[in-house]
Amino acid sequence: MKKTLLVGALFVAGVISAFPFRTSCGQVIMVNGAEGMNTTHLTNILESMNYAVCGTRAEIVLYTH
Repeated sequence: MKKTLLVGALFVAGVISAFPFRTSCGQVIMVNGAEGMNTTHLTNILESMNYAVCGTRAEIVLYTH
């Protein structure tokens, strides 16, 4: 049981560290290094990336589970 939980935690950490992000103008960019960030910081970074790619501001909504 402990081994299963450990492997699952490592898998989740790997998924969180790199993920695709679809900007408000439809471009998909890869985001790396998101592990250890709280949702507020991650939202601010994604808003900045969206502005840099699209040139417009957008409200970023994070869905977590």
